[in-house]
Amino acid sequence: MADVVAIRHKYMAKRIEDLSELRTFLYPELGTQKRLKVANVAMSCDRDPGVNRTRMVNIVNTIMQENPEVDLVVFGEMIVGWYVPGSSLEYQHQISEQTTGETSQMLAPVAKKHNIHICFGMSEFDGEMFFNTQILLNPQGEIRAVHRKRNLKEHERQAGYQPGSKMMTITDIKGVKTGIVICSDTASFHTMWELIKSRLDLIIVSLTDDDKDDFVTKFQARLFDAWVVTANRYGKEDEMYWPGLIVVTDPLGEIQSAKQGREQYSVNEMHFAERRLSLRSFARNVWVKLRLIVHVLRNLKRALSYI
Repeated sequence: MADVVAIRHKYMAKRIEDLSELRTFLYPELGTQKRLKVANVAMSCDRDPGVNRTRMVNIVNTIMQENPEVDLVVFGEMIVGWYVPGSSLEYQHQISEQTTGETSQMLAPVAKKHNIHICFGMSEFDGEMFFNTQILLNPQGEIRAVHRKRNLKEHERQAGYQPGSKMMTITDIKGVKTGIVICSDTASFHTMWELIKSRLDLIIVSLTDDDKDDFVTKFQARLFDAWVVTANRYGKEDEMYWPGLIVVTDPLGEIQSAKQGREQYSVNEMHFAERRLSLRSFARNVWVKLRLIVHVLRNLKRALSYI
């Protein structure tokens, strides 16, 4: 019996070694120059934007105290208030602000103090128009990028929100080609295709999402050939409960981190291999897309519900 156990352990160790070698060939990230350490947050929100702004500042300070090498902190969709568009128009418009408003003004010195990027969602007004907006501050405390959600949900349209002009916003974070999208933006087939074509290193997906399982996470992980980072909200808001699922996946379609069930954050270091058209990249795409097809077939009923 002991011999059988020893043979089994040896077989498993060999399989792990073979998979490790395959990963190294498909995505040779070790020794790469481009790296980012990213913190993604699941935050509990108050109805009062002032409380949320203070909480965001405190969370960033805590992250940097515990993880001083972090380069980027990501918060979820419209995180400055409760997410209730369509059911409380007055409240949603009341908490809206300009991109250079109070939230940016409070977080700018924090970004500058810690020499980091901070990405967060807010309800924006510009003139007489409202947008579901994600802002990226750079280490100088300046607005580096602004993405306005394009693929709006029906209740957002009912609340008077306008779609953004771009399917995604592409920017640069320390030499890392980064795309920013908001929640249901990624449900658009057109946007999916643009994200694939853009050959991004990193995709930031800010969420207000009540999903508890990993179907969508694995689907996106095996679609984009990029690191994908999500940030979310957690807790009860009126009758809605948000489980706060936050995830990091790598270009090989593997989940590197997944957490939910409380206000928290996750820190992951990402290494970015050079993106060249080669046999290696072709083999990686075949490997990952085959796993995507298997994933969809195994969950066909769920997949069809999104069409």
